[in-house]
Amino acid sequence: MTTKANAPKRRATKKRTRPAPKKRTPSDVERANGGLTGKQVFALWALLLTGDGKPLSQQKVTLDRAALKGLEGARMISIEPGIRKNDPAYGAKFHVTDEGWVWANRQGLAATFARTSSAAAVLEALLARLAKYMEVHGLALDHLLRPRPAAPEATASAATRPEAPGAPAPRAAEPAALEDRILAAYLRVTGGVLNEFVRLAQLRAQLGEAPAGAVDEALRQMQRQGGAVLYPIDDPQRIRPEDDAAALQVSGERRDLFCITR
Repeated sequence: MTTKANAPKRRATKKRTRPAPKKRTPSDVERANGGLTGKQVFALWALLLTGDGKPLSQQKVTLDRAALKGLEGARMISIEPGIRKNDPAYGAKFHVTDEGWVWANRQGLAATFARTSSAAAVLEALLARLAKYMEVHGLALDHLLRPRPAAPEATASAATRPEAPGAPAPRAAEPAALEDRILAAYLRVTGGVLNEFVRLAQLRAQLGEAPAGAVDEALRQMQRQGGAVLYPIDDPQRIRPEDDAAALQVSGERRDLFCITR
């Protein structure tokens, strides 16, 4: 009979705990946002979607005045004084400048917002604009969000030009030919589908010895043409050493992921 006195002792086991995720610092946020704070990003998106050309009293969300002044100092917005000479801030209207639209086109979709309950109104406005755009152009939501098979000719092109890692690149390759090689490499990584993000490290491995500078410029050009997107890895915990080696700079901002959307 086993008693408490002679019962075998159990070894104490250490409870495994996951390391706490690294907290994002204000400097991390500004780097991700091209120099803007989370509050400035929220204010700029709110103006882009719900309030460009309106005074604060007509905005759908409450905007931080210091963030607005910061955006004005960065020339992202301009402030039109109100009609009261002794109180120009009363009824002042806020307009997004060309520089603000450049930021939105280049950086906006990869930006980090301030955490605020008012973001729901901005998201609703964005979805409404998106729905109208898709209705006008005859698009469905899965055209934007769902990975889809590539066109047969693109798949055939990838199949007829296999490129093992380490294969030499053609000499004096034309930009269009390099873009075709990138498309073929991308389809090999994704299994033949478009609209799916891949790591640049994976893409570069498939391109073998293609000149890094030429590949970088081809990737930037594909994004400028509107058929592809370069995107950062937002969570520092997900960045691997090979991502550091493969990262690409676009307008001074780091990019780690690539997606072909055409």
